[in-house]
Amino acid sequence: MVLRAFFVEPERWWSLSELAGKAGVQQETLRRHLGQLAKGGLIRVKFPDGHGCVYQPDPKCPVFAELQSIVIKLTPQTDGREMILIVEDQPATAQITRILLESWGYQVLEAHCPDEALALFDSQRGRINLLLTDVIMPGMNGTQLASELRLRNPDLRVVYMSGYTAEQLPLADAAFLPKPFNPASLSRMIRRELDRRREGRRQMKSS
Repeated sequence: MVLRAFFVEPERWWSLSELAGKAGVQQETLRRHLGQLAKGGLIRVKFPDGHGCVYQPDPKCPVFAELQSIVIKLTPQTDGREMILIVEDQPATAQITRILLESWGYQVLEAHCPDEALALFDSQRGRINLLLTDVIMPGMNGTQLASELRLRNPDLRVVYMSGYTAEQLPLADAAFLPKPFNPASLSRMIRRELDRRREGRRQMKSS
């Protein structure tokens, strides 16, 4: 998350509080990591007011161009209008996932049970483009929830996530993220499914 902030906007100086908010971590924890990045020559630090410090990637770093290229490739291209509904009964997992998706420019709604997800979905009047849901949840499971929401909007894309393997779950050829997942795999899966939705809509218009 911090490297993404640095290398997507390489001309900007970042304060510690801005970076901590972007990454969703405590400032003291982040300060230690930034110290290591500075020692490694990846970023530079300055003290503009004699008190707080600000950070920026160091363009003189030998791997600056390579890191920037990698980070940009892993950054989803979104117009800021795509909306994702996360349904996860573990609040901490839901929050971390939401922070990641929002940092990539998506609009995100968070629900901790299927009933809450149904209410949120109905309140958005068709604005939700993708459902990212846990499979095993109390009451209605993720596949049942997806079926119910697709009755409301057949165009909805669905990505399932679970600590179980795909072979242990009745998902057929559905898009599936095994937990725990890393930001890169989440980014690729979400972008792939949203791009499939866009392509499907283009084909419908041209037919």
